[in-house]
Amino acid sequence: MYEATQAELSQYEELGFFVREQVFSGEELIELRAGAENVHRQILEAADRPDANPVDQVDNQKYQSVLSSTIKWEWRDDLRAVRSMEPTGHLDARLDAMIDDPRLYAPVLSIDRCDRLSVFSDKLNVKRPGGAPFPWHQEGLYLEHGAEDLQSIVSTLTYLDEGTKENGCLWVIPGSHKQGNLQGLRDRGVLGALYTDVDLIDGEAIPTEVPAGSVLYFHRDLVHGSQRNRSQTSRRVFVVAYQSSGLHRWRSNQKREVRIR
Repeated sequence: MYEATQAELSQYEELGFFVREQVFSGEELIELRAGAENVHRQILEAADRPDANPVDQVDNQKYQSVLSSTIKWEWRDDLRAVRSMEPTGHLDARLDAMIDDPRLYAPVLSIDRCDRLSVFSDKLNVKRPGGAPFPWHQEGLYLEHGAEDLQSIVSTLTYLDEGTKENGCLWVIPGSHKQGNLQGLRDRGVLGALYTDVDLIDGEAIPTEVPAGSVLYFHRDLVHGSQRNRSQTSRRVFVVAYQSSGLHRWRSNQKREVRIR
């Protein structure tokens, strides 16, 4: 019922992405946003405990392991917020259940031409008002470090809030996935190699401005990034990367099969 259409599959092959608008209803989004805030609250509380793991800094990014999740703190010290948390499904049943929703995973079955899937990773990306931009990059460059079947990985990004240029929606460069892994930036610190040198790419970047509840399906090599949240509200997205069945989660000895229905 929810499989990808031929038009969507053609766009995925040609442009590296496609969007389904308003997949999740307003009532469902209320619950999913509550789940996202529940996870964020748990992580902030755990990070404040005296026995919390230390914060590691690489270039201008701050990382910490909290509640079996790897978190990235916002760049600004005065903004007490987590910009990404991975994984998160184990911290809220509402997010975990979303992974098994056929409206989310069924198009991936079509893309991968299979009938079973497992979870590669799941995470929350959060931009509070004033949240920092994220440089141009490709998922494949770092997913390949630990992926057991890189070719099968398809990422889904569900907007829990509307995505606008004002609040830091994702920007993509259509067709950039056809160039494979691209050269990283030089002289940009330790992490520079993971950021894409867009001067090497032909093509114009476009924003994925969509209503809340929409889902973006994108190829691991699609070049994408985001800008600062200049609005007064949060921009929250739930990201699930699916892969072939029977494989381990990223950086884990555990497996999480998708409950196909």
